[in-house]
Amino acid sequence: MDIVTAAAMGALETFQTEMYWTLVVGVVIAFILAFAIGANDTANSFGTSVGSGALTLVQAYVLAAIFETLGAMLLGYRVTDTMRKGVIDLAVYEGRQKELMFGQVSVLSGCGIWLIVATLLELPVSTTHSIVGATLGYSILLHGFEGINPPKIYKIFASWIVSPLLAGFFTIVFFLFLEHSVLRRKNPFNSGMRILPLLYFLCVVVNVFAVVYKGSSYLGFDKWPLWLVMLVSAAFGLVAALIAYAFVGPRVHKTIMEKHQNTRGSVQYEAEADSINLPTNKIAPLENPPMTKNVVMAESGKVTGRQQTDEPESAFKKVRKFFRSEKQEDTKTAALFTMLQIVTACFGGFAHGGNDVSNAIAPLVSIFSIYRENAVSQKGETPVLFLFLGSVGMCVGLFCLGHRVIRTVGSKLTNITPTSGFAIELGAAVTVLFASKLGLPISSTQCKVGSIVAMGFVQKNRNVDMKTFRNIALSWVVTLPVAGALSAGVMFILKMIYL
Repeated sequence: MDIVTAAAMGALETFQTEMYWTLVVGVVIAFILAFAIGANDTANSFGTSVGSGALTLVQAYVLAAIFETLGAMLLGYRVTDTMRKGVIDLAVYEGRQKELMFGQVSVLSGCGIWLIVATLLELPVSTTHSIVGATLGYSILLHGFEGINPPKIYKIFASWIVSPLLAGFFTIVFFLFLEHSVLRRKNPFNSGMRILPLLYFLCVVVNVFAVVYKGSSYLGFDKWPLWLVMLVSAAFGLVAALIAYAFVGPRVHKTIMEKHQNTRGSVQYEAEADSINLPTNKIAPLENPPMTKNVVMAESGKVTGRQQTDEPESAFKKVRKFFRSEKQEDTKTAALFTMLQIVTACFGGFAHGGNDVSNAIAPLVSIFSIYRENAVSQKGETPVLFLFLGSVGMCVGLFCLGHRVIRTVGSKLTNITPTSGFAIELGAAVTVLFASKLGLPISSTQCKVGSIVAMGFVQKNRNVDMKTFRNIALSWVVTLPVAGALSAGVMFILKMIYL
C-alpha cells in the first residue's frame, strides 16, 4: 500500500466516523418518509376500489401491502436518476460532500413533514413533486440558483394542468365506450357478458405494457425491443381473455344471478323489465301517443282541444345525452366490473411500489453512497435492504393513516361505481404510461384525481364536490414551495450547527 492510498483510506475513515450519524438519522427519517408515502400515495392507489365497494378497507390494505412490496422489491431496486441527479447539477457540490449529505437529510425531513401534514388534512399530493421541491429548497439556500435545472421545473408546473386533463380525457373515452356498448343497451348485463373477455384483454395488455416497457433493468426489461414488449403484452392479454371467457365469465354470471335471483331492487327490476319490454309499474299501458301539448281555446262558447307536437331535440340536448346518460346503472352489470377494477388497482399498486419506493429511499441511497465513497458522484447501486425498508414503511403508513386519503379519493369527490371505477383506474394507468414513456414528470396522484373529477361530470347524477377538488388543487400548487421551505428550514439548522 503506497502513501497516497493510505492517506486516502485514512481520510475516508475519518469522514465516515464524522458523518456516521447522518446515515443513522437518514435511515430513521427515510422510514418516516416511506410511512408518509404509504399513508398518502399508496392509499390513493386503492381509494376508488374502496369507494365503489369493490374492496373493503381491510381487503385494500392487504392487497396494497402485497403488490406495493412486490413492486418495490422487483422494480424499485434502482433508484430513479432524476430524483438523485436530475434536479440539480451535482458538480456544484464537488468537494462539498458534507453539504450534499445534509441536503439529503433535509430532503427526507421536508418531504416527510409535508406528506404527513397533507395526509392528516386528507389531501392526496404528489410525492415526486415534494421530492423536487425539497431538493430545490436546500440547494437554493446553500448556493442560490446555481446548478438548478429550469426545464425540469417548467415541466412540473405544466404537469399540474396536463396530468388531470389528460387522465380525465382517457377516462371519459373509456367510460363512454362502456356506456354505449353496455350500460345503455336493452339488456346491459348480457351485453357486458359478451364484451367481458375484451375488457380483460384490454386491462391486462395496458398494465403489462406499463410494467415491462422500458422497465426494470434488474429483470432485463429495459433491453427488450418494442415489438417484443407488445408481443408479450398481447400474449398475457390473450391468456386473460381466454380465462375470462372459459372460467371467469361463467363463474361470475352464476354468482351474480344467484345473488340477485330473490332480489327486486328498483334498479335491478327496471333493468330486467327493460329486457322483456314491460313497464316497471307492472301495469300495461294503452298505446303510447306521441308527446303532445294540449292547448285549450274558447271559440263560439265551446272548448276545443288542439294538439301541438313538441319540437325536435336540440343539438345541445343530443350532445349532452351522448355524454351523460339518464339511465340508472344496472346493479348486476356493475358487478361484472368489480374484478376488473380490482385487477387494475393491483397493477397500479405494483407499479406504484416500484416507482415511489425510490422517492422514499433516493435521498437515503445518496447519503449512503457519499458516506461509502466520500464523493458526490454516487455510483453505487441501491442496497436491497433499503428497498425492504421503504416497502415496510409504506405498508405501515397505509395501515395507520391510509383511510384518510382513501376517504377523500373514494367518496368525497364524487360517487364511484365499479363500472366508473374501472374506467377511472384504466384511464389513469394509460395516462401515467403515456406520459412516463415520453419523459413527462406526471403525477399518478393528479392523474387519479383528474380521472375521478372527469367521471363525476359525465355520470348520470352530475355530482362533483368542487370544494374538495379546490382544496386538492390548491395542495398541488403549494406542494413544491412548502416542501422546499421545510427542507430549507432543516438545512438552515444543520448549517448553523455543523457547517
